Amino acid sequence: MGITLDPSIKHILSIINELAPVSYLVGGAIRDTLMDRPQRADLDVAVKGDGLDLAKRVADRMSGIASVVPLDAKRFTGRIVLRSDEHATVDISALKGDTIHDDLCRRDFTINSIGIALNDFIESGLERLIDPCEGKADLRNKVVRACSRDAFQDDPLRILRGFRFVADLGFQISPDTLVLIPASLPLLRHMAHERVRDELIALLAADASFAALRGMDAWGVLETLFPELGPMKGCGQNEYHHLDVWDHSLETVRCLEEQVILRFSCFDGLIQEIEQYMAGEPVKGRPRIALLKLAAIFHDAGKPQTRFVDSTGRVRFFGHERVSEEIFSRVGVRLKLAVREMAVVRDWISGHMRPMFLNEEIVSRRALHRLYRKFHRDIFGLLLLHLADLAASRGPARSLAAEEKACNSVSKALEICLELEKSPLVPLLNGKDLMGMLGLKPGPQLGRILNHLAELQAAGDIKTTEEAVAAAGEFLNNNHEN
Repeated sequence: MGITLDPSIKHILSIINELAPVSYLVGGAIRDTLMDRPQRADLDVAVKGDGLDLAKRVADRMSGIASVVPLDAKRFTGRIVLRSDEHATVDISALKGDTIHDDLCRRDFTINSIGIALNDFIESGLERLIDPCEGKADLRNKVVRACSRDAFQDDPLRILRGFRFVADLGFQISPDTLVLIPASLPLLRHMAHERVRDELIALLAADASFAALRGMDAWGVLETLFPELGPMKGCGQNEYHHLDVWDHSLETVRCLEEQVILRFSCFDGLIQEIEQYMAGEPVKGRPRIALLKLAAIFHDAGKPQTRFVDSTGRVRFFGHERVSEEIFSRVGVRLKLAVREMAVVRDWISGHMRPMFLNEEIVSRRALHRLYRKFHRDIFGLLLLHLADLAASRGPARSLAAEEKACNSVSKALEICLELEKSPLVPLLNGKDLMGMLGLKPGPQLGRILNHLAELQAAGDIKTTEEAVAAAGEFLNNNHEN
């Protein structure tokens, strides 16, 4: 059993072995290889001495092929990056303790506490593993177990990382590790928000994050990080729902990631487009599917504040999407999401009720074009969130037939949006034309007329320049501004 490496990475390891005879390969590359998971391009090496200084010396020997990124000068950790492939990296850190056994036992989880002397690895692959915490046994049993009782106290973010392994690997956290969580939750509140963001996004990017979120909720992790979620629990809904607001939101995540909505055959021709869209990264390393699940978690966060019972006894939540957006905005700022990430998640949350018109008997192409003009490519995310929201609502007033009808309408809408994307309409009139023909001046009114004409053209209501001029004049008469 071995790890397939880039020749340049092999050369880096041989230089490390030469310059630092007491050095060890450790970390995720060993874990994933033992699990027959895809080969990793990033390696971790622990050495006796200054890892950052060693990284610089190794890079100097690589004659411009590699460069060094200091990761943690206080902990003597540096990263060697291949200039031909920025994903191919070797992190070199100082041993934690006097020996490799000390180092491995101070790591987060046993499945990550397996190492091998670098010289042994170069000579014979993974035949002489060092496994003081019995990580191989936990890998076989699919268990995430803390290396020590102080693991979460030493770094509370390890709580999130443990649940990320639940989501990513399909493992279970051991009972003796779960009971360590409560004592460290207060410390988790004070972790650097960027670190929390990165672990959370990685968790949500996994295929099976629903089970991890359930576990995090059961042990108070989610509410510790996001107190805004607390009021959603126990907040009852109307006849369209069988769950309270919080459980419905988690169920929406499950429906998204299990692609419940795609079980209908009408989506067969769209699956590749949808999967490519979901895998896209608005910010490098942070895929769109993770952001969409984040939107699912918070899409109804405003319902507790807007809940009321009308004169007929029906529970209503007027304007909850706007309040939900405001709640998420505060969370997004706290997580230090990028501006473009914030914008799209806010748009999904604030707009998640807008696709309801697709449930009508006759779908308005004008309304669809208006929605597409607002969201462009991210209408995929909006409509998938809409369908997951419906699939997660199974109250007595919601029928499977209505859900199937909605799926058919959404698939047709996505096909139309793809047509608009690939063959955008050429406007029948532009702003200059309108100013010349109707004596208009630049301003908001001109933009409104152009948008109106675009919607009419998309719906097929106008097809010629003459019809566009007439429609513009009619719009102007009906919306005259003094």
